Amino acid sequence: AYGGEAALLDAKVTSYVEHPVPIQPPKDDPEPAPQPLKLTKKERKKMRTLRRKAKEQEKQELIKQGLMEPPKPRVKMSNLVRVLADAEKLGQDPTKIEKEVKAQMAARLQEHEDRNLANKLTPAERREKKMRKMFDPQNGLFMAVFKVGSLKNPQHKYKVNVNATENMLTGCVLTGDSFSLVVVEGCSKSIVRYKKLMLRRIQWDAWIAGEEPPPGAGVEGNACALLWEGSIIEPHFTKFRQEVEKTDDSARKYLGDFGCAHLWDLARA
Repeated sequence: AYGGEAALLDAKVTSYVEHPVPIQPPKDDPEPAPQPLKLTKKERKKMRTLRRKAKEQEKQELIKQGLMEPPKPRVKMSNLVRVLADAEKLGQDPTKIEKEVKAQMAARLQEHEDRNLANKLTPAERREKKMRKMFDPQNGLFMAVFKVGSLKNPQHKYKVNVNATENMLTGCVLTGDSFSLVVVEGCSKSIVRYKKLMLRRIQWDAWIAGEEPPPGAGVEGNACALLWEGSIIEPHFTKFRQEVEKTDDSARKYLGDFGCAHLWDLARA
């Protein structure tokens, strides 16, 4: 107590030692590591040749020093004449040597085929590689908006839906009072394939072969135009939807539920 005898609270004293939290001293951040040098295809090929040449030279040095056994000669039918000439000097059987050469050739061929079979992809791995090649999401997510005068042709409607599903695209098809709007989003490769379908492959001013277009089908002068294309941060749709015919207000409200009402305003402008 103050002005009196000191009093200690023994309950607070334990056998534990309190260590302060270590604090890093203030210092500047280290400089970033230098970026690796970008090589062209020709330079990469040259570097690979130099590496293989150095590896082969090292192998030859080990053989000369006796640290590695030299590889067996690759006897083939093309150099069999030289082998047979040596065999006649040694008094060996040329027919036997020919059989041995053919056996070695068959063994090398079988080893080559076994190595290829070991590296061959399974059907599941092959499908995965194909999907990765066709639908590469590494380059980001993209959106494309198309305006079509009329989508009353059932063949056109089928192609629009099926190709969007096959290319793993999400989005929707909306038919308003005077036009139809197609919104798709996905990887860059899928968008490129879908653009070729919409802008080049489909003949929008044609009807079903052998049939007459019904009144009001809007075949004459029908066309498709790309309104907008660009990258987006995240997808707005979870799947591709084919909506029934809507009025302009209901179509805009439908897109507004997905945060894309401005796309309908862009199409009407």
